[in-house]
Amino acid sequence: MSRVLQAVLVLVGATFVIFVITFALPGDPVQALAGERAADPAFAEAIRARYHLDEPLLQQYVRFLVGILHGDLGQTYSGQDVAQMLGERIWVSAQLAAFALAFQIIIGVGAGVLSALRRNGVADTGVRIFTLAGLSIPFFVTAFVLQLVVGVKFGWLPVAGTEDGLLSYIMPGFVLGSLSTAYVARLTRGQLAESLREDYVRMATAKGLTRVRVVAHHALRNSLIPVVTFLGLEVGALLSGAVITESIFNIPGMGQAMARAVYLGERTTVVGVVTVFVLVYVVANLLVDLLYAVLDPRIRYA
Repeated sequence: MSRVLQAVLVLVGATFVIFVITFALPGDPVQALAGERAADPAFAEAIRARYHLDEPLLQQYVRFLVGILHGDLGQTYSGQDVAQMLGERIWVSAQLAAFALAFQIIIGVGAGVLSALRRNGVADTGVRIFTLAGLSIPFFVTAFVLQLVVGVKFGWLPVAGTEDGLLSYIMPGFVLGSLSTAYVARLTRGQLAESLREDYVRMATAKGLTRVRVVAHHALRNSLIPVVTFLGLEVGALLSGAVITESIFNIPGMGQAMARAVYLGERTTVVGVVTVFVLVYVVANLLVDLLYAVLDPRIRYA
């Protein structure tokens, strides 16, 4: 219960900070709607009254919180419902994040385990070179190279858009998760290599347990706790980090909506999108806390 209460307090605090920062940014959204010409005073007054921009900031925030409780994230300045728009886009972003997370788990954890079991060998050297490259190369450079080579030259995967179904998410999913995949591999390698030197692992080996059982049931299980922590936080980071990736690959997800809203000064949309990101972070942290107890039975929560 205390964890849920903490999550609610974090959500309220984070949304308040986001709301204040977003609406304190310089610039007049009403003037942005009018373009280069000066906004008509009557038009400006009507817009401010419609979207409650003439109210004090704290009163606007309370109105925003009440709206969240009713599933209402407000409207864009073009009259579109923000919650409805995000509902149409969140599934697209979720599929992209799922592909990126899958790459991190399969490639990152797999490479880390292989590297730890073959320390100072050819496989370990290869994994370390791969992770160093992944950490050093900017992901937008990786995106352009993959688009040129894999998409344009060989035509193995679609370059942009989502018209090809799940195939459309493979390349951007790999790009989105490339940096964190390298980090997961290094983290897994370090944690597992340390666990393999522990006394309980030596005791399990002395009892005659197979190598696979010793590694999978004893060493790897304890080694995955910091990895699970990182991956739990990464779920929210993948959604927020998709702003650039979705723009590069022309994917109509929440990241693209966020970039467009920032460009057009749609502050209500920006706050709504970031609120969804914060909510995902909070839920992911709660799930990570539950996974701790699964991986290590000694961990219990009151």
